[in-house]
Amino acid sequence: MMRTLPSLLLSLSLLVMIVNPTRAQTTGSSVTRAEFFSETLDRAYRYNVYLPAGYGESSARYPVIYLLHGRGDTMDGWLNIRSTLDEMIASEALPPIIAVMPDMPSSERASYYVDSQYTGSNYPAEPVETAFMNDLIPYVDSTYQTLTNREARLVGGYSMGGYGAIRYALAYPEAFVGALVLSPAVYIPLPPTDSSTREFGAFGSGDTLFSEAIYQSLNYPALLEPFAETGLGLQMFIAVGDDEYKNPNPEDQLHDLDVEAHLLFNQVTRVPNITSEFRVYDGGHDWDVWERGFVEGMTYLANFLDTGGGMAASGLDGSLLGSAGDDFAGGIALADDGSIVQALAASGSINGEEHLGEMDIALVKYDADGEMLWTRQFGTPATERAYGIALDSQGAVVVAGYTNGDFDGQHADNAANDAFVAKFTADGEPEWRLQFGDPAEADRVYGLAVADDDRIYVGGYTRGSLNGANAGDKDIFIAQISSDGTLAWLDQFGGEGEDKGYSLATDGSSIYLAGVTGSPLGHQAFGGLDGFITAYTSSGELVWLDQFGSDGWDEATGVTAADGAVYVTGFAAGSFDEHPLIGDKDIIVAAYDGEGYRLWSDQVGTNLNDKGADVDMTADDILIVAGFTDGNLAGSAGNFDVVLLEYQRDGALSGIQQLGTSESDGADEFAEENLFIAAAADTVFATGLTEGGVGDTPPFGSYDVFVTEFDLSSSD
Repeated sequence: MMRTLPSLLLSLSLLVMIVNPTRAQTTGSSVTRAEFFSETLDRAYRYNVYLPAGYGESSARYPVIYLLHGRGDTMDGWLNIRSTLDEMIASEALPPIIAVMPDMPSSERASYYVDSQYTGSNYPAEPVETAFMNDLIPYVDSTYQTLTNREARLVGGYSMGGYGAIRYALAYPEAFVGALVLSPAVYIPLPPTDSSTREFGAFGSGDTLFSEAIYQSLNYPALLEPFAETGLGLQMFIAVGDDEYKNPNPEDQLHDLDVEAHLLFNQVTRVPNITSEFRVYDGGHDWDVWERGFVEGMTYLANFLDTGGGMAASGLDGSLLGSAGDDFAGGIALADDGSIVQALAASGSINGEEHLGEMDIALVKYDADGEMLWTRQFGTPATERAYGIALDSQGAVVVAGYTNGDFDGQHADNAANDAFVAKFTADGEPEWRLQFGDPAEADRVYGLAVADDDRIYVGGYTRGSLNGANAGDKDIFIAQISSDGTLAWLDQFGGEGEDKGYSLATDGSSIYLAGVTGSPLGHQAFGGLDGFITAYTSSGELVWLDQFGSDGWDEATGVTAADGAVYVTGFAAGSFDEHPLIGDKDIIVAAYDGEGYRLWSDQVGTNLNDKGADVDMTADDILIVAGFTDGNLAGSAGNFDVVLLEYQRDGALSGIQQLGTSESDGADEFAEENLFIAAAADTVFATGLTEGGVGDTPPFGSYDVFVTEFDLSSSD
């Protein structure tokens, strides 16, 4: 039978309140020393518990972190971060959280947070791992106002506790969503000769204090494959000091903790469903390093923590296409009858079609009920990549991108990237192909739009000369192509820096191109890279251009036009239009009138990496901004998630949705966007890259392509 045994202790010059753990706390945060009877250990299990300010006055349930101390310390070691916890919660860097600090003196109980098989007389061995999972966690969940799902539970530790945090997070994936690992005393393949892992019987058997086989069976390399097979995601933050103890034995120098921590990071970062961060701080094996790691690590892990506020990311549902290689989304278009066509760049066969080269273009059409109608795969023996798809007034399919092969049959000697545009009938039959570019330099199409009169517009960049001399590293170009595939006009412009056109839109009277520039395009630049948006007439005349950004790295990646207004999205690494920077990079949105006057703007993000990718307007006048984040805008599902922001025409943010898998979605591992949307009245279709499975379909390869449907009525 469990019972509460409160006690009194003055420790670390901090007077800890003596209360029954179920008693309400009414002012500020509290730390309580408490204990309960553990059936597994057949003794009292002692712990400290931190309860955030307002806990006793609230009926809410809280996420919880279990903090494991190092060898030679006790549960009081973690009291060093009490004021830090208070400050982080008060500043909203961390949500209100319960912290449980169990007592596990290693030299007394042959611990290292594992179940010891040592039966010698030196140290009393105990099944402390079983007691932690089977006794402590259930007791805490039944005694305190905790959220009991894995998405609301973290484990952390320093030194020996860092080893415990790694083991518990990997061995019990159903229990924890994240791990905070500070200066972990973990070694591969075996610990050095002077390590405490060999001293107290934690990894012993019978009368033997240390067994190599037991150590290796419990250590993290043995846990990675079983963890990956669960399909569950884990976020891990690893930090270590650069002045950790340096082993004087040359044979053991690779066991220095800074080296071992880096080896840990390099192994876990290769596990598909583990997302990890690694830091090396100036300092040693002490609280100068651990407190800094606690602050940065908890700020990071908070993005993936369920706080019980209904902010939970949705799983990625819909269809998944791909091959055994890397496949990328190339756009999505929505027809009036509800059918959709997607484009993708494929490294293998799609839906049984013949694979022609290194990477092909595949077009796939679905009816309004999601049934696949046809697939067309085409290309050359070289590489083709699609970056846009659109439908004309007859439902014909236009796709554009770049090729480094002989795409149109007239460029047999092509040795560089050329721009291409291709047109197919509504039934998928080819009509024509167009290839153009500087014969010696790279030319790429990144943006595509089809006007109401069926004239086609493309934009991108050239490193050569398409219409005049190249001004710098890369120049922007915009071109008009007639409905029969004839290049009508092309304008090239830029400066000494790197300039690219990324996205195109047309409203019937003007053509709008958005992108990135490293040059002053008409006025002084804001920072290293800026975004821009420009308007052209259908005859190729420049009407206006606006360059915008912050003092950091900024890009404009998506543009749409509707009812006399133009809307652009992208990202900023600084303060855009007087909005404060929230994280590493933030999503930015801006609206312009037809004359280039900025009507309103917004900057949205987390403390991590957030980027806008595409933008569209629904038939009900809701502006949809699609992007991706590795933070928590509306609940985190994994590494990078897809996010959808809904704006009213006046700039009011009216809804946010976030969805994804435990892997990266909408962006690759380098945070390069691969995401396109097409909006209807109350539905948005999205296609993009994913490293995870979709619905019941497992991944085909490393990068696959999803198509999913957002229901706007379900947004917050």
